[in-house]
Formats: sequence, C-alpha cells, structure tokens
Amino acid sequence: MTAPIITLESLRAARVDRYRQSPHLRVHTEAEALEFLNDVGLCLLFSAKEIELPSLWGALCGGNHPVPDHHDDHELGLAWRWKDTLPVSGQVLYGKFLRKKPVFISLDLAPYVYALSPNYGDPTQDYLLDYNAGRLSVEAKQVYEVLLEQGALPTSRLRQEAGLGAKASAGRFDRALAELQMDLRITKVAISDANRWGYCYVYDLLSRHFPRVVEKAQAITGRQARETLLLHYLRTVVVATSRQVSALFNWEPQDVDRLAERLAREERLRMGVHIEGHPGEYLAAIS
Repeated sequence: MTAPIITLESLRAARVDRYRQSPHLRVHTEAEALEFLNDVGLCLLFSAKEIELPSLWGALCGGNHPVPDHHDDHELGLAWRWKDTLPVSGQVLYGKFLRKKPVFISLDLAPYVYALSPNYGDPTQDYLLDYNAGRLSVEAKQVYEVLLEQGALPTSRLRQEAGLGAKASAGRFDRALAELQMDLRITKVAISDANRWGYCYVYDLLSRHFPRVVEKAQAITGRQARETLLLHYLRTVVVATSRQVSALFNWEPQDVDRLAERLAREERLRMGVHIEGHPGEYLAAIS
C-alpha cells in the first residue's frame, strides 16, 4: 500500500475539524465539552508545544488562541470550571497521567491506559512490589499508604499525613503526586477549601473511585491496549511520528515500530506518510 504525501495545509485543516478549533464547531455547554472529550479520548486543558493533542481550551474558544492573562475571560472561566466538575462527577479522568502533564482521559479509553500501568490487581499489594523493586519512590509510597488507609484527602492534609508537610518537602510531595498519577494509582476526586488559598484538590486511589475502569482493564492484554491507544491517537491527531507516540505513552521505540509494522501488514495503519516540505516519516490510521 502506497503511503500518501499530504500537505501541511490539509493536515492543519483536518486537525482544526478534529480539535473543534473553528467557530461553527466550538463547545458551548458542559455536555458538549464531555461529548468532545469522549470523542477525542485524550485531551489537554491547554495546548502544549511538546505534545500533539487537542485541548479543551481550543474547543471552547473555537481556535488555537493564546490563553488570556486576565481572569475575566468567559471561555477561560469555563475551562477552569469544567476541568474540575467533569472529573469530580466521575464522567472523565483528569490528572498528570501522560508525561507528567494534566490530561483528560475518557472512560472508554481509560481501561486501555490502565491495562498498561503497573497495577496488577490488588491495590494493597501492587505498590509494595514496585517499591521493593525500586520502581516507586519512598515519598510516593508514603502518600499512597495514607490514601490507602485513610481514604480521600485534600492535598493540604495529605502532605501532613504523609510526613511531607515541611516547606522544604513541597517539591518531593509534588513529584510523588505526579509519580502516582503517571502510574494511575491515584486521581483527583473532589475540590476542597482546606488550605490558605481556599482551593485545592482532593486525591484518592483511582481503583476506589473508578472500579469499572479497573474491572474492564483486567480483560485487556498489553497488545490490545497498545493497539487501541495507538490507533485512537492517530485518528485524533491525524498523523504522528513514532517518536511522538513513544514519548507520549512512554513506550519503548522498538515496541512502537513493531506495533506499527504489524498494523501496517493488517492494513489498519499507514507507515511512511510524508508531509510536504517537512522531513521525517509519519504514521496514520486507516479509517
């Protein structure tokens, strides 16, 4: 199968439609925001140069606009509000799940992400296996054990209970939170006013608040998970390089190459796609 050469203009136009970054496709309501997040599966709150993904902000304002530096912008207010209300209501995941960046993950796609996480079944034991093998930091272990024993806690109290309340420990606590989210061990479940700013996240075990995600993940093999995530990602962003895929999902480059080669043989993916005037080869899903 001959891989096509696409123009940069056609790629941009396809992403504008897919990302809803045009006035006639923009999101207006919370229900439409959820529909958009479910459609794209993986989504940023605001765009990031190093990550090719749609953003809720772009869909809200109907374009790839810079984020305003004032707080009275209507669409900006909606973005900040819905990134709290949608996850808290259990309709989508939101947290530092990919590259330590906050992303939305739809509930349909979440089991495939979870299936590739270091969670093997028992949330009271898995983390100990990883800690003893040097794959989990001591700070992450402390934070996780507090949530395991006490349930959902706001970050202000969680820091204290985990023994990381000192000012000098702030960075270690933040890194522990990011580490646990990257492993899909914990997630944001509520908003609290239990700090001096009157606003902070409440965290708990992901398995406790999203048991259906965990249950569905148990029937998904690693091969199925990577296949589904790769094809869904390509359908969302239109084209991507193997390096982009590897960096986003933290997969070994050789695993991405083998997966792409297999899907190409099955005529479900195109390899060697070129963008006119740009170096490199891209992958594209076959509809």
